[in-house]
Amino acid sequence: MSSETIHLHHARDLELSAASGLVRRDGWSFVVADDELELHAYPDDGPARRYPLRPGALPTEPEARKRAKPDFEALCPWDGGALLALGSGSRPNRHAGVLVHVAKDMSSATCHEFSLAPLHAALAGLVPELNLEGAALWGDHLVLLQRGNGAGNRSALIRLDRDGVAAAVAARAAWQADLIRDLAFLDLGDREGVPYSVTDAAALPDGGLLLTAAAEDTRDTYADGACLGSALIRLDAPHTVRWRRALPGRLKFEGVWAEPDGDLVRVHLVADADDRSVRAPLCVTVLDPRTGLAR
Repeated sequence: MSSETIHLHHARDLELSAASGLVRRDGWSFVVADDELELHAYPDDGPARRYPLRPGALPTEPEARKRAKPDFEALCPWDGGALLALGSGSRPNRHAGVLVHVAKDMSSATCHEFSLAPLHAALAGLVPELNLEGAALWGDHLVLLQRGNGAGNRSALIRLDRDGVAAAVAARAAWQADLIRDLAFLDLGDREGVPYSVTDAAALPDGGLLLTAAAEDTRDTYADGACLGSALIRLDAPHTVRWRRALPGRLKFEGVWAEPDGDLVRVHLVADADDRSVRAPLCVTVLDPRTGLAR
């Protein structure tokens, strides 16, 4: 499979380092970071805004912060203009989700937290080490992406019943195991012998699913490792890899969004440097969604 490198335009630096999820709406880029308690919003031109996802503060010392963080790895759009920020489930304190409604004038946001623990418990019995890093609305399902990094782990796509999720969200109830419709493991290739593991997803206008994946050389889902690079991958239903294109450099891209640009697609990406002294970039590219190539 071709892995021709994609050219990226560096749009701006963000006011956070561990950018993990991205949604675009009305000229704003909404970003969650896995080591923050805030949702960030960046206009195409102008200063950022921040909205607390939950009260409190995280420790500043790196290891203590890593242990305490809720690990909001996934961000996806939801009904009525809302957003869902979802925890990874990789540790006992990472089972929370948050429904976010940002005011139309961007002045404030209301947040409602709910539990993902029953769903995560069921999924933990289906994969070697649970670590959910992406989410997207795709057809009749909300899909979750299991990141397959670490020895013996595998990337996977989990489809949840969208109507069932909607009912749980409306009731502000915990997400249960009966939301699961199916789980499929994914083989996404490798870079320099290190497997690509999925980090996020976004629905494409033509019905495909766009994935980001990183080749991170790490022994498990908790410890960070050297990133050898990332890729964009198109998936067609139910879980067929159509193309894979390498992204430049060795950044670990963990958030992706796709929007129409004529018959092409404009792709926005954010990265996690695993270093709080390094600001995460927001990058943009324009592709043919059928081939993954610029035109």
